[in-house]
Amino acid sequence: MNKVLFLSFAAAASLAVSHTSIAEEGQWKYSTGVDYSTGDYGGDPVDTDIVYVPFTTAYSSGLWEFKATIPWVQIKGAGTVIGAGGGGVVVGDPDLVATTESGVGDIWLSATYSVESIPSELFYLDIAGKLKVPTADDDKGLGTGELDYTVQADVYKSFNAVTPFATLAYKIKGDFNETDLKNVIYLSVGSDYRLSAKRNVGVSIDFQEASSSAGDDSMELFGYLNQKLNSHWSATLYGYKGLKDGNPDYGTGLQVSYKP
Repeated sequence: MNKVLFLSFAAAASLAVSHTSIAEEGQWKYSTGVDYSTGDYGGDPVDTDIVYVPFTTAYSSGLWEFKATIPWVQIKGAGTVIGAGGGGVVVGDPDLVATTESGVGDIWLSATYSVESIPSELFYLDIAGKLKVPTADDDKGLGTGELDYTVQADVYKSFNAVTPFATLAYKIKGDFNETDLKNVIYLSVGSDYRLSAKRNVGVSIDFQEASSSAGDDSMELFGYLNQKLNSHWSATLYGYKGLKDGNPDYGTGLQVSYKP
């Protein structure tokens, strides 16, 4: 599936900053970017190309962060891949001719809490709840037309310039038409490396169970470069390579963020 810009990679790219700065009072952040992926998802007769353009607003206060993302989506393919981002699924029964559909995607809302009771010398733990609001047109295959729910835990620990991290999530999927979708587990492990005060890089391996019998489990290798441009602007360039049939063959993207 497409890498969702407001999920694990955005969190991973911020791990090089201190936990104290993450919890600043009354901090707004605005992000946008573009994600492109392509692949045959295990042998479809026509490749599926997905363009995902999210617009995200985040607000952090104390130990909480709240986030809302409204995306624009374009899907060109044989109809085997429904939706984009973390809500996308492989449903099978392809057509032989590719069609192109585009429009507003599903809105994602999330709330993240940084657990304060764990001693910082051990590790940091963030707990998040996410809700996918089905605003995408399911007749066009831009979404499933159902609510999705996610519970997620992020664990990370800094060792000078190196910050290993891991994410474990459980995703509750709404069904799509006649296709019964299964709830799935998502797991990501990787590490961030701070090159300088303004630049960090990272890599992770991401795994997710298949949400339908027509699809396969997904696993991908993901890497990013995050650059702080000045006191307000930052940019993240990333790419990923599918390692299983449940993934696109490859993808790449760019995110730009602004803090007033």
